[in-house]
Amino acid sequence: MKKKTILLLMILACFELAAQYNITLSASILDKSTNEPIPFTNVAIKAKYLNAVTDMDGKLELTYDEELVTEEDIIEFSNLGYEKLEVKVGLLYKLLMNSDKIFMKPKPFAKGANSGQANRIMGIVKSESGPIQGARVSIKNTFIESKTNADGEFSIKGSTDDVLVVKYLGMRDLEVLVSDAENMVIEMQPDGELLEEVYLEGQRKAEEIETATGKKTEDAVGYSVTTINNEDFPPGAIRLVDIIRGRFAGVTTQGFGDDASFILRGKNSLIAATPAIFDVDGMIYTETPSFLDITQIESISILRSLASVNRYGAIARGGVIKIKMKYKTGLDANGQPIDQALVTGNDYDELTPLLEDVPFVDSDITKKLKATRSFEDAKQVYESEKANQDVLSIPFLLDASDYFQRWDEEFSNEILKEIAQIAYYNPKALKALAYKLEEKLIHEEAKLVYQRIAVLRPNDVQSYRDLALSYVANGNYQEAMTLYKQMLANDKPNVDFSAIESTIINEIKHLVANHRQEVNYKDLHPDLLSVKFKSDVRFVFDWNDPNSEFEFQFVNPQKKFYTWAHTKFDNMERMTDEIQKGYHTEEYIIDDADKGEWIINIRNLSEEDTENPTYLKYTVYTNYGLPDETKEVKVVKLYQLENKVTLDKFKYKG
Repeated sequence: MKKKTILLLMILACFELAAQYNITLSASILDKSTNEPIPFTNVAIKAKYLNAVTDMDGKLELTYDEELVTEEDIIEFSNLGYEKLEVKVGLLYKLLMNSDKIFMKPKPFAKGANSGQANRIMGIVKSESGPIQGARVSIKNTFIESKTNADGEFSIKGSTDDVLVVKYLGMRDLEVLVSDAENMVIEMQPDGELLEEVYLEGQRKAEEIETATGKKTEDAVGYSVTTINNEDFPPGAIRLVDIIRGRFAGVTTQGFGDDASFILRGKNSLIAATPAIFDVDGMIYTETPSFLDITQIESISILRSLASVNRYGAIARGGVIKIKMKYKTGLDANGQPIDQALVTGNDYDELTPLLEDVPFVDSDITKKLKATRSFEDAKQVYESEKANQDVLSIPFLLDASDYFQRWDEEFSNEILKEIAQIAYYNPKALKALAYKLEEKLIHEEAKLVYQRIAVLRPNDVQSYRDLALSYVANGNYQEAMTLYKQMLANDKPNVDFSAIESTIINEIKHLVANHRQEVNYKDLHPDLLSVKFKSDVRFVFDWNDPNSEFEFQFVNPQKKFYTWAHTKFDNMERMTDEIQKGYHTEEYIIDDADKGEWIINIRNLSEEDTENPTYLKYTVYTNYGLPDETKEVKVVKLYQLENKVTLDKFKYKG
């Protein structure tokens, strides 16, 4: 008995000793001038590779083994818009004995960023039919910008006598003088030309829709069904996948070309991972019926609720895409079999120039810098031109930074950082900055920018997905996993991640496959843990403005193409969904596809803002998920591409 007691005491002593090794730093990070919390502050003991990030309330928790850190080690606090704070760990211990608050000093351009409702304009943007979600509200001749919430409400840094510029897809732009900074009500009017087209299209859809049990009027269905008729099909569509991709809000695509499958639901990972089945005039297909002649399709309906797919049983747990043909499937109007090899119209025979070979006209600042003969002369020209600008534009700074890259990389990067100063309240400009930093592999600075965007747009899907990717690039793997899990579970209040769930799933699988030892994956579904996860080629397109209009053209080795149009007239439902939910990304995967040369073309279709235009980030991965994976990021001036250009060509070896 005595021996047992001694053994028990020894075990307890070991537990007690082990507990002494765990140190947890808990504190609130606050703005020194306002006492408001600072979210997404990075805290790191860099010499020991220990790091943490504060939450949206500025709360910090950093736990580490006592033996790893000495009192002389430096702990660093960093956040875009604040002076970097460095303090010895021993001194921080003493400070936290008296208070759990740590204060950071804002830089001049960020002062007042966390000042609550002081110096702010508040109001509602609405139309005849009610509040408008996702309207862009900005202060004229500045980069200060806000966005309306689900109730049409906005709050923006400004004061009486400022002029508000209000924009929303399908509505006429407005300029409003601020007279009452607290109770503004702004009513927008529809864009007449766009309204007519959208209204007529909507009227056609509303008459009768296909359900699991046949045609019914929309009012009689009792559950959600979305239908498009053949007159609504995109003009450039050649294949079934061309029609479905991007035409229905919340429908995402997995795979590429004829092998693509479609995800209709996004409320949890298990359903989201299950592709929809197809009902073609009563014939059930579990794979995309790419053999269909789209000229013979009368309508396509999306059935995604449990009520609408109940008659199909468990096979339809991922939803149903119901297709009604004009004639009996596989037969023409005379009852004869349709020869699918005769389907024409998507042959690619263009000579489209490569983007890097296009002789774009240099901007004014680039012309003047190229005329100089030395680094010092160029610096003088740059400073002089900058001082003469009425409004410093984003292209001015990005073009100048690009030019100085060949002279002095550090000076080039300092010019880039000026964007954060002039556009501290503008997510669109900040995204252009982050894209460029990523292209230059300056990932730590890019992370600070993405964290600032998440503060400005806490209800936007893209904020969290971009931040998670940035965490991965910086080695903050567990922080990335935490965000991905929240996105997958859809448990961020007021944020709906369903539209990009297939992208989230791919990136979670990639994170687990490459960093399994650094993340907590125990509560993930087994489908996400496959060690065989890979894709031969993965393209990801991100653009910094969901209002931008453009089109991609993809050409396969057989010189057949299909076009994805991101325009109001071709894709109004998708664009509206992007604006309201806050996302602007699209991915394509080529895996076990046709060998040979693939081509990606692009063309801009927007009238661009010259001070803050649209930039595209093009990321291409080869051997995605494998040890020999490669990744390339290219930032494209989308606003320059008035004519079609080839963004990329590559040989696919299969």
